[in-house]
Amino acid sequence: MYGIKHKLIISVTGLLLAALLVFAAIQFTNVSASESITEGEARELIKDRYQGEILNVKKVNSTYLIEMKKEEAFYQIKLSENGGEILSFEKKEQIPNGEQKQLDEEKIKEIIRAEESGELLSLKRVTHKEKSAFEAIVQKDEEKIKITVDALNGEILFRAADEAEVPVRNLTEEEAIQIAQKNEPGEVDDISFEETDSGSYYLVEIEKDDGREAAVQIHAITGTVMSVTWDD
Repeated sequence: MYGIKHKLIISVTGLLLAALLVFAAIQFTNVSASESITEGEARELIKDRYQGEILNVKKVNSTYLIEMKKEEAFYQIKLSENGGEILSFEKKEQIPNGEQKQLDEEKIKEIIRAEESGELLSLKRVTHKEKSAFEAIVQKDEEKIKITVDALNGEILFRAADEAEVPVRNLTEEEAIQIAQKNEPGEVDDISFEETDSGSYYLVEIEKDDGREAAVQIHAITGTVMSVTWDD
């Protein structure tokens, strides 16, 4: 009789212990599943899982709204703050520009420095062909260069010399002489620089082998031969 009671006590004790272990496991699972994750953890979780480019992350109540780009396609993902559960995964045709995260000025400066060496004189936000962009002016040697960069993806949208800032340069005397001698071979006797209301020019006098002298008039900016006159 004693043996039966002893076995019964052991059995009941075992069942109670097993029940306690099951209850503890359930509680532990619930706690782990409901553990909150940070925005950085949410970003890394989606990036690691889907191997895409995270464009933007924002939190609404206890849900992270994540915008992702992968292979030229856009996706919007809803992720629970509690445990990191994926609530929805939708492909979007295009994410509106206002919702995409724009590059900051430091990243834009890095892109500009990689594109063009020189001193960055100015950087401002502009709209280029209906796109949000940054416009930079870079000083390189004696030239100022205007560079326009897409604010969303860093693409170079426009690059050219800033003509409004580049001063007009006259030809040097050596350049004018080369042009004159190419047009009328001979020995240079004299060169003069003249300025008029209609523009400036060089007058190069060349002594020819036959004794004649040619006066070659050359536009001081374009290098065009304007006229050739002869002094017998």
